[in-house]
Amino acid sequence: MSWPPNSPDFNPMEHIWDVMERQLRAQTPPCPNISTLRDRCLDIWYNLSPVMYQKLVASIPRRVAAVLKAKGGATRY
Repeated sequence: MSWPPNSPDFNPMEHIWDVMERQLRAQTPPCPNISTLRDRCLDIWYNLSPVMYQKLVASIPRRVAAVLKAKGGATRY
């Protein structure tokens, strides 16, 4: 294959990190220390919706098709 095997287009974890970051940034006040940041990240992680994971897994065939159509170039993922 002509594109890198670690393509972020194939990595649903990138979407999960994005969701977590948005939720973390929406919380106020900002984290005053690393311990609070860790606790908030774990809280977000453990409360992510199982439906989100199911949708990400279901999106893999579309992701593969998009990368193939783009001939390894950028996609919307």
